Amino acid sequence: MHFEGTFTVRASSTRVWSFFLSPQEFSSAIDDPHTIEVVDADHFRGTIKAGVAFIRGTFTWSATVKERVPPERAQMAVHGSGMGSAFDIVATLSVSESAGLTTVKWAADVQMSGTIATTGARLLQGTTEKKTNAFFENARKMLEVA
Repeated sequence: MHFEGTFTVRASSTRVWSFFLSPQEFSSAIDDPHTIEVVDADHFRGTIKAGVAFIRGTFTWSATVKERVPPERAQMAVHGSGMGSAFDIVATLSVSESAGLTTVKWAADVQMSGTIATTGARLLQGTTEKKTNAFFENARKMLEVA
């Protein structure tokens, strides 16, 4: 599945880029119960309680920052598993600033396997879009308060 979107925030591009590349900061925008541990500047891992339809549980995950070009773009790869399922995500972030507003373009390619992948593409896509939109709306609000 492929997801992408754009949003604009009243914050500098440096601040926005820093927020999304700081695991402790961006994790505060995640609604589902989770933990996060920073391994080093480019690696972190944790758990998240999430699910789709009747399949709910705790997933463990690890992430690697694959590319950093401050404050313009970044790419991250995430692998997770749990509840007889697995997921892989490659996410990209592009940041540009103009007249005091920063535009964030993001995209994510998601592959799921196991029990969670059998729930049906429409249900899976709808749930993922809902959670992704909530994450970016939370991030926008946090960045505009800061």
